Amino acid sequence: MAQDHGVQQRNQPGPEADKPLRIVPDAGEHTDDDGVLRRYVDPGATLARASSAREAIERFMAERTGELRSDRIDLREVDASEGAATLRIRYQQFHHDLPVSGATVQAVADVRQAGVIEVDHGGELDMTGAPDPAAARSLDVLREVALAAFEEDYGTAEVIKDELVYLRDDSRPALPETDCPTASIALLNRGERPDGALRLVREFLVETTGPFEHFHVVVDAVSGELLWITIAGRYVAATLKVFSPDPVTESNDGTLHGGSSAATLDAFRHDVQAEIAPADGGEFRLDGQWFRCEDVDTPSFAQPRETAPSFTYPTYPSNRGFLSVNAYYWLDSAARYLRGLGNATLNANMTKVEVDAQALDGGDNSEWLGTRTPPLIRFGEGGAPDAADFGVIVHEYTHGVFQWLGAEHGGSRSYEHSVCDALPAIYRDRFNPAGNRRTETFPFDNNATNQWSRERRLDRTERFDDERFNTYSRDLRNSMLGTALWRCYLGMGGDSSDPAERIEAADAMIRTMLEMLLIVPDDVSSGAAHAASMAQGCVTADTTLTGGLFSKVMDEAFTGQGLWAWRPVDVYIADNPTDTGALPSARPHLTSPDIWVRNDDPGTGDDPALGHQTPVDDRPNHVYVRVHNRGTHAAAPGAFRLEVFRCDRRSGMLWPTHFQSIGALTIDQAVPAGGAVRVGPVAWTPRPADHAFLAAVVHGAPDPAITATLGGPVPADRLVRFDNNVGLRDVSP
Repeated sequence: MAQDHGVQQRNQPGPEADKPLRIVPDAGEHTDDDGVLRRYVDPGATLARASSAREAIERFMAERTGELRSDRIDLREVDASEGAATLRIRYQQFHHDLPVSGATVQAVADVRQAGVIEVDHGGELDMTGAPDPAAARSLDVLREVALAAFEEDYGTAEVIKDELVYLRDDSRPALPETDCPTASIALLNRGERPDGALRLVREFLVETTGPFEHFHVVVDAVSGELLWITIAGRYVAATLKVFSPDPVTESNDGTLHGGSSAATLDAFRHDVQAEIAPADGGEFRLDGQWFRCEDVDTPSFAQPRETAPSFTYPTYPSNRGFLSVNAYYWLDSAARYLRGLGNATLNANMTKVEVDAQALDGGDNSEWLGTRTPPLIRFGEGGAPDAADFGVIVHEYTHGVFQWLGAEHGGSRSYEHSVCDALPAIYRDRFNPAGNRRTETFPFDNNATNQWSRERRLDRTERFDDERFNTYSRDLRNSMLGTALWRCYLGMGGDSSDPAERIEAADAMIRTMLEMLLIVPDDVSSGAAHAASMAQGCVTADTTLTGGLFSKVMDEAFTGQGLWAWRPVDVYIADNPTDTGALPSARPHLTSPDIWVRNDDPGTGDDPALGHQTPVDDRPNHVYVRVHNRGTHAAAPGAFRLEVFRCDRRSGMLWPTHFQSIGALTIDQAVPAGGAVRVGPVAWTPRPADHAFLAAVVHGAPDPAITATLGGPVPADRLVRFDNNVGLRDVSP
């Protein structure tokens, strides 16, 4: 069901009305060497508009058929998903009525703006040489090829799903760095090298037992060759996450570990409440609306059953049932929290999940298995047991979030783990009032005794533009993007001493990441470009959700991690005497030295360089603004417009509700890189009752102010903190 998004607003374009606002670096149109429009990015939704989001997408697809060359291929709508503020429509390419794997066109529109914000065209325009479906070998023959790889090392193997598709054979799933508990590298390395050919393939989903696992197996349907095998589940390489509170975080004692005694760990138990189903046959189980604890995998362990709705056990190793209780509670808490963030597609697709907290034959690993019905999360007990760790618990569930949002980003072998690490850490922060070990994603599981990684942290200093980037491990790359996401959260208010402000920032950042997964097209590569696309997707998502309130803070975080170059032109108005334009700016925000008043007209010989004067009531005063440029290129004359506003200090100081424009000027001079220019004067006649703040906003397409897209209302101090294009000064007598 479509959501009610309220009154439709319209974002303001920059002075160049035919160009999109440069909210992200890739704003604009991108064509390939053959002139095909492959990507369209307009985060502000200022260009391709209509009366509704769907109409905007459909009109774009119809009007741009020539540039997309979509008239040459068979495109069919296969999915329409609505987030909190965006509509995503996916078109699948077909050939001879068979899907072409990976050949999709994805279009996303801002629902409030009713305008297209991104189109990604991955269609296969040249189907020359595509085999005829009649050339495919029989299903029985191909099934035998798919199952042969599992004959020696698995108890049983059976096909539970298959599909005949076309595929451009130009890549292979990345291999894990070590053997998985249920699959060796040797098994996953079987198959043929990609040769770029257009193939007709049959994709199989194979379920094994002894050990239990799900695999994707791809076989050439014409030649009968095995092409590749990959695990269908999502793995965490060893225990990966922290819970809140976990023993190490709560105590800040790094000596605690998986082998600590129950007597020691029992001190960190806390009384909580959770919903479970009514008793069945006089017994209560850990079974609720969204989760049910089951014994699915080895080792066998009877799940807790009680005659009263009370599951209060000593911790492991004294009682392994504690692991089931801990996993159930935090999974249920996380699921209910995520449902409250308003993502329609997630809420519609979320389903009940089975949980085995004592699984994987005791291995030091965990897995989300979304190919099973119902889905299964299984936690290993090696090291510090994963089901005792908030981070691992919520990490695995976040893989399910990817699945329910229809987003494929490669698991641990690409950048899915960046979100699966950062989202739990951001959510966990509200349960960590002491602020201990915030950037350690897994303080308990990755403790000094059981330490399995020095890379999985959210304070990485490595950058995506480092010369040695290609030598970085996948874990490190995930942690680099996770670090950037964490820094976005800090900049949005996660650095505050006020718990309520931190929670508000966490909600905003997690909501943004969920929306991003609807915007960014599927990608399983581990290159920097994929990470950059997810980062830009966050900025675009924020623009649809908040009107871009946090977009510049995010841009600063992502630029600081080397995901893209600094903005060529970055104008700013200082918020205080020490402000250099960095975002978010440091407090105070009401003392801009770049806004000042002179009492006399410059035509009388008054020198504006002499600084601020107290305004004189009932006569024209003259407002000047200094505009800096911390970019690498000069701002061209006429590219920016400056507008000055007044606000009564006794008002609520909400933007734009309480601000009135007193005048605007086009900046007709260049603003040099690293330099500044004085703009003005703007005439202003204060009244005796005025107790005024003056605000100045500089806006242009190369560096748009967020006021151009902001739906409001927003407290003025937040606007100033999050956008260096805005300055504010108290000029009351």
